[in-house]
Amino acid sequence: MEHFLKILQAVTVSSRDDGEHFTDTTRVEAIEALLDGSGYEQLHKGPLSLLYGRRRPTKGERVVLVSSHIDCVFSQCFCADRGETLHGTFDNSYTNAAVIWNMLHGKFADNVIVAFTGDEEQDSRGAVEALCALGLMQCNVAFAIVLDVTEEGWRHEALFTIENDLGVDIFTAHRLVELLRPYNGRYYYVHNAEPDESWDYDEYGVPCFTLCAPILGDMHSDEGVLLRKASFPAYADFLSLAANTILG
Repeated sequence: MEHFLKILQAVTVSSRDDGEHFTDTTRVEAIEALLDGSGYEQLHKGPLSLLYGRRRPTKGERVVLVSSHIDCVFSQCFCADRGETLHGTFDNSYTNAAVIWNMLHGKFADNVIVAFTGDEEQDSRGAVEALCALGLMQCNVAFAIVLDVTEEGWRHEALFTIENDLGVDIFTAHRLVELLRPYNGRYYYVHNAEPDESWDYDEYGVPCFTLCAPILGDMHSDEGVLLRKASFPAYADFLSLAANTILG
């Protein structure tokens, strides 16, 4: 947990864009610094997205895209440890930190590509840019897992939520249900949730769902939100489990 908190504090910094390129690259630079020397290759750096992989995908290879937006709307970012909870401006630094923690601890398979994207708060052009970059690499984005925070599931004490499952075939859905069994119902499911990058990946024909961390409070408020510290291990564990096995 201590390592995760250090990562979270490092990425809970400003990040803004104008819909065409990042205008505040503070978080971009933090992410690059954390992943420098990690064994991950920066596959793409564009105006609105970063792509990382353990290696460059081969032509026609089926890959899983894990997508975590880094743009935020806060006038000032902060992260505070309140004992059993975290308090801060975590949309979307919490999932940025979770995916980086998994990367640094070698949790992802070689066919998992990670995208850090901008413009999610507006038109999700960062997600589209990431898909275009992967298209130029001629790999097959067979599934996308979008990461975000959510106001769903908090009162149910959910460890994480599954939202906006789009284009998922019955066999993949069955595999997903099997992956959820060890969590003994400590998750929350919302088929049609608030719009996020999953809607854009779906428009491009990529099956996807959103894996969210439940928060208490207005996710866009400068006052910040609360997150249960106890939910992090399960969130990070299920993220790697799903990314590595969703394709069967």
